[in-house]
Amino acid sequence: MIKIFLTGAPGVGKTTCVLKIYETLTIYKYKVGGFISKEIREEGIRIGFKMINLLDGDEAILASIHSKTPHRIGKYYVNVKELEKFISKLYPLESYDVVIIDEIGPMEMLSSKFKKLVDDILSSEMPAIMTIHVNYASKIQRYFNTSRPNVLYKLTRENRDGMPLIIWRDLQRYIKRRSDE
Repeated sequence: MIKIFLTGAPGVGKTTCVLKIYETLTIYKYKVGGFISKEIREEGIRIGFKMINLLDGDEAILASIHSKTPHRIGKYYVNVKELEKFISKLYPLESYDVVIIDEIGPMEMLSSKFKKLVDDILSSEMPAIMTIHVNYASKIQRYFNTSRPNVLYKLTRENRDGMPLIIWRDLQRYIKRRSDE
């Protein structure tokens, strides 16, 4: 089943792109699992990141400059325990028509449960869209399986307005509703 990977520079609009695709999927009544990541800001300054479950809106703090944890990336302390608790709520993957993961990056990859989630999605028979931190784009190539259609798009300021439609067209050819409906 198709796995669509989306990369690009920080701030180029990867999350915005997948949110537009998510909105289209929900208009057509597809059940979408997974999460998006958003910045947490105080007085206009980024102080961390949170994850939002696409199915129920549940939120969890991924990283913050305030919460000291043993795991640090740059100025952010990563809350691996919170991430793993959040990840466990995304199962069973088979209950979704499509999965969106925003994003695969250094913070998320500190978690073995997150790595397992990515492996489970990649080996599943469901379409998935995953954003990838720009430094991880070359590493994701090892996941590509030639027996399945995989696409890696690089989002830029020039192509970002049209990219949701391009990805939606790719996805439409493979998406199926769960058999329980």
